[in-house]
Amino acid sequence: MRLRDQARRLVQRLAGHRPSAEDERLVALFRNRAELKKELSTLDDERHRLLDRLKLQEGATMRVEEQFAALEQYLGRADQGYKSLAYFQLKGLWQAAAKRLERFAAELERQQKDRERRQQLAEFDRAKRARLADVDRELVEAKVLADQLQAEQKLGTQRMNELGGFWNYFRRRKLAETLELRALRLEAAQTVVTDLSDARHEADSQAPPPFEGLGLEGRRAVNLALIACAESLCDRLADGGIADLARQTTLRRVYETEYGDREQCLALLERAARAAADLEKRADDLTDIKARTDRLRRIVAYRGAADAIPTQDSIQPADAPARAQSTPNVLLEEYFDVYSVLLR
Repeated sequence: MRLRDQARRLVQRLAGHRPSAEDERLVALFRNRAELKKELSTLDDERHRLLDRLKLQEGATMRVEEQFAALEQYLGRADQGYKSLAYFQLKGLWQAAAKRLERFAAELERQQKDRERRQQLAEFDRAKRARLADVDRELVEAKVLADQLQAEQKLGTQRMNELGGFWNYFRRRKLAETLELRALRLEAAQTVVTDLSDARHEADSQAPPPFEGLGLEGRRAVNLALIACAESLCDRLADGGIADLARQTTLRRVYETEYGDREQCLALLERAARAAADLEKRADDLTDIKARTDRLRRIVAYRGAADAIPTQDSIQPADAPARAQSTPNVLLEEYFDVYSVLLR
């Protein structure tokens, strides 16, 4: 019955009959029903996505809880207390060095941006002055020509007024043709003066282009200086292998490390504390960083012409001054989270 009613209404619509209020309500109901089904499908997809995220989060939470349980059990052992203190002291030293490298990176990037922006503005100013000089020269020439034509036109008009009588008819006719041609040239010359004046105003009021960020050479220079700074920090923390011990805290958990007995742990705590205090008090050795940067600039290689980060195997460690051991490859071993501060 319902199908028959729908067919009847369709025939009425095709015949041009105006649908009744009941038909309009029915059409609106079907339209709303389709929209609700679409919205329900969207909400169902969102529900499944959130359930998947919840499962992932539950798994991550379970892993963290297991780690906390293992850590609690580990810290509950009295013989492991000093080792834990040494571990977290070294971890704090690593984080302090990474934070220092991060501050150095921010300052280097700011300085390089200021330098490149000043260079961009200087080049823009030189190009602007050159454009204005060219326009001014053309404008002077156009004004001279327009003034000359205007003076000749004025003299020609006076001459025309002086030529009276029928016997000067042919002279007046020839002079009128000359005046007409000169008037056209004068109008063209004045148009050129106006156009050049507008062009000069436009060039003079042109704003500097926006700064679109560091160029490739600027990013490479900053990255090499950051690698050099990381090497310098490694050398400063090289006594007793403190730098490598601090790095191990990023690769192992506290209950996977071994620093010896109680006396050895206390000695390590003292060395780590001295290294942290030295790191806090002493400023960066900019002379040493510059020398390392110059060395890197001569030897590094890049994977592609548009890459700003050198390849790991091109970073040849320089021998640390007055030390038997050499500086590690800070890119290969990712010292002090150096990759997190390098500019892509």
